[in-house]
Amino acid sequence: MSGSYPLGAPFVGLTGFDLCHRQPLELAMASPAFDAEEQLDRWRSIIDVGRREGDFARTVQRIGGVPFASPPEGNSWERWAGWVAERLAELVDDPTSIAAVPQYPEHWQLRDGKLDDTVGPALRRRLSEIAVPAGRSRRDYLVVDVGEPVGVVLTRDEGGRSVGEQVTQRVGVVVERTDRPRVIGVHAAPAVDDPRADGWRAEWPRLSSAFGGWFSLGAFGNRTPATMQYSMLEREPDDLLEELAAEGRELLDLTDEDLRAAVVALGCYVEPSWLRLWLEWMFWRIGYFDWK
Repeated sequence: MSGSYPLGAPFVGLTGFDLCHRQPLELAMASPAFDAEEQLDRWRSIIDVGRREGDFARTVQRIGGVPFASPPEGNSWERWAGWVAERLAELVDDPTSIAAVPQYPEHWQLRDGKLDDTVGPALRRRLSEIAVPAGRSRRDYLVVDVGEPVGVVLTRDEGGRSVGEQVTQRVGVVVERTDRPRVIGVHAAPAVDDPRADGWRAEWPRLSSAFGGWFSLGAFGNRTPATMQYSMLEREPDDLLEELAAEGRELLDLTDEDLRAAVVALGCYVEPSWLRLWLEWMFWRIGYFDWK
């Protein structure tokens, strides 16, 4: 690639299917035409200009070609630009450090749920009886048995095609704590838990609150996993995020099969083919960047 190539160009193609803002950058680095040494030299010169002019945002946007009003990661353009240089240097030293992420868009949601419109009164009555546990997290997640069928849970293959449907009487409930706890989302939850689910939830309570509270069907609305993740990092207390990352490192010790089962049991509906890497990046960015 020529020296005029803006490293930020991959960000121009961001779509609603992107799971985090590191993904398109890693995809660009994986291109056979990508010259890591050339890009490292160029990016270091951009950093020098930013320091000299004292305006990293303008420099990275103008010269680096990154079309965002805010940094792609964290709240500091200088910190993010420095990380990009570190990542490029790592790639120069070890070309095998290319991240194994597929070309986007990718179907990342393998489960879906549909509530039956006719069960509204019973559902509202049951939810009104929920005792929300005390907690410090901004969001929490509960699974409630309503006592009667409330809808269906759909499963999909990796191509997004429906491959199964199951009637359920359980709902996943997203709770937000502000001045008072309130229900902000409800969705049809799997009829039966993995037998290990209660143990995982007890062992990793922060993961359970975060995964269900921010990445369940009841949490998304019309937002993407990327925007939900950054909202979580900006709004959850820092000490809880540190605990979340510590639990996450334990989660990553599981085998790939058990990791997927645990993520499902903990309420997360984001299931890309590169789930382990998506989680690794989530726990990495908690500690690397400032978000408040």
